Amino acid sequence: MINKKLKLITALGCAMGIAAPATVFATNGMFLIGQGTKSRAMGGVSITQSHDIMTSAANPATMTQLTTNRFDMGGDIFVLDSVAYMGETPNNLKEESKPDHLTLTESIYLFPGLGASFKDGDITYGFTMVPVGGGGSRYNTNLFNCANGTPTECKDKLGVSLAIMNINPSIAYKIDEKNSVGATLIIGLQVFKAYGLGKFIPFTLSQSSDAKLTDQGTDISYGAGIRLGWLGNFMDNKLTLGAAYTSKTYMKEFEDYADLFAEQGDLDTPGNIGLGIAYTVSDELQVALDINYVMYEDVAAIGNPGPDPFSTTGPFPVDRPSNALGADEGLGFGWENQIVYKLGAVYQYDPKITIRAGWNYGESPLNEDFDILFSTVAPAISQHHLTFGATYQWDKDIELSFSYIHAFEYEQFGPTYINDTGGFTMEQNIIGASLGMNF
Repeated sequence: MINKKLKLITALGCAMGIAAPATVFATNGMFLIGQGTKSRAMGGVSITQSHDIMTSAANPATMTQLTTNRFDMGGDIFVLDSVAYMGETPNNLKEESKPDHLTLTESIYLFPGLGASFKDGDITYGFTMVPVGGGGSRYNTNLFNCANGTPTECKDKLGVSLAIMNINPSIAYKIDEKNSVGATLIIGLQVFKAYGLGKFIPFTLSQSSDAKLTDQGTDISYGAGIRLGWLGNFMDNKLTLGAAYTSKTYMKEFEDYADLFAEQGDLDTPGNIGLGIAYTVSDELQVALDINYVMYEDVAAIGNPGPDPFSTTGPFPVDRPSNALGADEGLGFGWENQIVYKLGAVYQYDPKITIRAGWNYGESPLNEDFDILFSTVAPAISQHHLTFGATYQWDKDIELSFSYIHAFEYEQFGPTYINDTGGFTMEQNIIGASLGMNF
């Protein structure tokens, strides 16, 4: 009976995972704070945690600690509040962002994830299908056009939409009682579109309205990368250490937006390095800390500097042929590498109920001392996050979990090449739920 149920749920889950890659928003830069309901309830802690298959999307070695075959499926609902400004003060020109993704209702978004694992002695096989991050915006008033345009141009919509999803087939091996290793082939999918970016035409090489820059419809990119992980248990299993390396996911160029992203439309998903430590304080309580280093500067379209608003010779660091949008050293978002701290705790209240809580902090990758123009349409600036959640053990094989994340409001203002000064604020609330099954 359990196998029949598993087949049905797997089929439904796969359909959800494939159908909804374009419903994602980010909280640590362009990435979600963690993978799976339990992880997000603990501030995104994943590298040392083996409470479900979803943590293998951060460290594949964690799969070896699962005692049975496992299936997890869940979803999160985002409630987003983001506002952008143009002008010397926030009162000059203001517009609320309504990100252009599939929604349950206005400004409320759903994204699913699922995974399964299978044990074979010291070897565990598994996969996850997870939203990784992305983001976007939709301004019903075109802030760029209104800055120096006419009332008619103001009515044009402005926005971008980027969704990133990974399928992660993984394998893990338990070397001995203390050490496990794992590896993942990352299969990446990105969905992107942009509209209302006509004010960026002067930044292109051709300076022509025919440039592959904006209003090209939806474009899809795919690619691949790898993830390697290690997990170690020490001090009679009271201390757990973990490490994971995720390479850049090398993506096919967005051909329809070859004059927008540097390197002819290339937007690879940045890699990261993570370290984790967990300590079991008692039979009921464990605390854990992850530190992730995200390498945005390795991706030209993200790390290259944007137009220089202080230059007296033009917006390009060198010259137009070298730094035009779409060139190898083309203008980018100017994001810096990011260090993310994730602190979480899990408490076994009784045999049926487990409680989790956490905190997550990642300084905004956007340096507001330089131009923030491009980030106006991708305001991924949330820094502090407070999280909690719980799991209810329905029976020995089925459990239900939920999580809540509050991303505290944060604002950034800085120079923009188009209108001297601009900025944005962002606040988010995320509610998640999942079903876990042993089989």
